Amino acid sequence: MIENKRHRIEDIKRHLYDVEDILSSRKTEGTIHPINHQVEKDWKPEDRSEEKTPTINYSMKKPPTSIFKKFFIGAVIFFFIALALSLYMFYGKNLSVSNDNIDITVLGNAFTKGGDELPLQVEITNRNNASLELANLIVSYPRGASNDANDLVRIPRDSIGTIKPGATVTRNIKVSLFGEEKSTRNIKVSLEYHPPGSNAIFTKEKEYTVVISSAPLSLNIDAPTEATSDQEVSIKITASLNTALPAGGAVLQVTYPNSFVFSSATPAPSIGNSIWPLSSLTVGNPVVVTINGRLIGQDGDQQVFHAYAGATSASNQSAVSVVYNSLLQTITITKPFLETHVIVNNQDLLNYTAGSNETIRGQISWINNLSTRVTDAQIIANFSGNAFDKTSIDPLEGFYDSSNSRIVWDKNSIPDLGSVEPGASGNVTFTFKSIPLVGSSVTIKNPQIALDVSIKGRQPGVGSTYNDINNFSKKVIRILSDFQITSVVTFSSGSLPPKAESETIYNVTWTLSNSANNISGASARSVLPIYIKWIGKVGSSNEKVTYNEVTREVIWNIGAVSSNTGFSSNREASFAISLKPSISQVQAVPQLMKDVFLSGTDSFTNTIIKNSYRPITTSIINDPNFKSGDDRVVN
Repeated sequence: MIENKRHRIEDIKRHLYDVEDILSSRKTEGTIHPINHQVEKDWKPEDRSEEKTPTINYSMKKPPTSIFKKFFIGAVIFFFIALALSLYMFYGKNLSVSNDNIDITVLGNAFTKGGDELPLQVEITNRNNASLELANLIVSYPRGASNDANDLVRIPRDSIGTIKPGATVTRNIKVSLFGEEKSTRNIKVSLEYHPPGSNAIFTKEKEYTVVISSAPLSLNIDAPTEATSDQEVSIKITASLNTALPAGGAVLQVTYPNSFVFSSATPAPSIGNSIWPLSSLTVGNPVVVTINGRLIGQDGDQQVFHAYAGATSASNQSAVSVVYNSLLQTITITKPFLETHVIVNNQDLLNYTAGSNETIRGQISWINNLSTRVTDAQIIANFSGNAFDKTSIDPLEGFYDSSNSRIVWDKNSIPDLGSVEPGASGNVTFTFKSIPLVGSSVTIKNPQIALDVSIKGRQPGVGSTYNDINNFSKKVIRILSDFQITSVVTFSSGSLPPKAESETIYNVTWTLSNSANNISGASARSVLPIYIKWIGKVGSSNEKVTYNEVTREVIWNIGAVSSNTGFSSNREASFAISLKPSISQVQAVPQLMKDVFLSGTDSFTNTIIKNSYRPITTSIINDPNFKSGDDRVVN
């Protein structure tokens, strides 16, 4: 039964949503409350006068405004009020301040002599309707002749105070300008001020240009515009006074390119090799400085020399701090027409070092860089210096002119020099020595040999004329000092000759000799064999002799050694050692010390000298009590 009811319900649902009504009949129910409506049959005009706006009644109340929102609204209102007030103060009729209404006028001479005191008058007029408060006048101008924007002289700040509307303030200033003739210098005048009721600082600026009618002093450089590498050049600088210089000492400073090798100057510089005083400079009495040196570089290199004249600061006397005038000179390194290249002991260096009485080999190579033939070429090597041995020259293919200390090569000795075609090259060689520094009757300080090489020839010109071509180069050979040490061993006590398994004590004395140059940082050292025992220093000398038990090394910290040590003064150190030979050493001549090594730096040549000496043995021939056989170990 329940199943049948379920089927009926499903059928009703299906018929309910069916598109077609398949019900056979519908049942109409009765009316519960009948309502009668009266409807007009005709249209009537619409009466809008009786239309009423419906009244909406909200039952919910608006929430109260938060305190933060009220604060924000108040802040916004305050901001706009403050902004309006500020605009009114700045642009209102009575409180407006504008830089355009401030006039700065500089009155004075637009021309001045360099170094002279120039008086100027500064007028400041306030055409604003408001005052300029806390006004300050600031004046600055170039310190010297340079165009460095940061190198300025600033006159102490002038506190003006308040400049009322329509008022004019006048200030007098004095400046001293430097520079070359017809150069211009700008004086900067600044006015700092506060508008009424404001903490902001505003600035009005004015530049006044002054022309230098004449420099306080003039500089002139006389130097070549071209030079060959390693050739002597001469630079002549003249300083002339035009007006009075400011109080204080004036100097001339010259800066050199890195490749310039300074050799001499006339007069000699007062500081280093680049500062000369101008205290003797007067009108009509110029100061002339001549600088000699060599330029080293490649073909086409440009080397710049700067000359400055001015005053130095109290804290630094070696540089110009205020420049009165300056010049520069550019020298271009060019390839010589006839070029020579000098090599000493197979080394191509600017300066050389060699030992005393050492045979030195020189080589001169030459080449024709011209596009034309050169005839009658001649090479000359001149020798000079306090260490040159005139008797040691071997010219090989050249001719040695002993009276002039020079070797000459020409077409008579080398036929190729008679006519040198473009690009042709060749070389010549020779040898020479320095004089012995030890045993010489003459004391030599800073020994050296100078080698000046020149080559010249003739270039055929128009017709039968010839142009002479010359080139020069110079080399310097500095001679090392003879720095040596000798070891003298004497018998002290024990068995002599030394006996196996018995102790023999020897005293060792190290003595220094040094010829021409001072030596610094010197030391001597040697190692003791395993069978030798260190005893200690002997004598009362203050020499620093120590022994390292780990390395078994005896070290003499010599330090500085003066020239002529061992001749005019002595330096020596003594110590004692003990020999206890083994039976296996019978009939042997044992070593007391291994090789002795001596080192130090030659102060003149700036070269480290190192010498070594043979080991010390029991063959103590310097001991007057020693006889043959005393050096061998006996049983």
